[in-house]
Amino acid sequence: MKAKLQLPDDVTSVQDLMTLMIEVREFTKWFSHNAILKRVGSKKKSDRPALSPGATELLHAWEKDEPLSVRRLDELTDLLNLYKNTAPTLTITLAAPPTNDIKQTLTNWCRANIAPNIMIAFGFNATILGGLVIHHKSRIFRSDASC
Repeated sequence: MKAKLQLPDDVTSVQDLMTLMIEVREFTKWFSHNAILKRVGSKKKSDRPALSPGATELLHAWEKDEPLSVRRLDELTDLLNLYKNTAPTLTITLAAPPTNDIKQTLTNWCRANIAPNIMIAFGFNATILGGLVIHHKSRIFRSDASC
């Protein structure tokens, strides 16, 4: 599988990725079911599952190379699973709960400077006065507000 995949901007953590995978699986079930109905000539159609903006963006990007099919959707699921299992991960802890803008800024920086498929878990700890703490594997990096 050599396909490149750009994760949607709102997929920053492994949990976000797993949520996206669930949405893609549900969409694949719906797509497969409707393909069978179409093949047997049934006029009955089931309602398309609701998708998040990120899942919709991903599916549109995925079908640019080749039209959607059950096989193609299975390839996407396999690729997302590969990302989940191999993507580098780090945890960023801040002094306060991070806003979506802060999460997006930090994620964009990490994807541009560390790895394009990096997964980031965000947390907060009110006992740190400012700055951030980054955990990567067994290493801890600290920054204080004066940096």
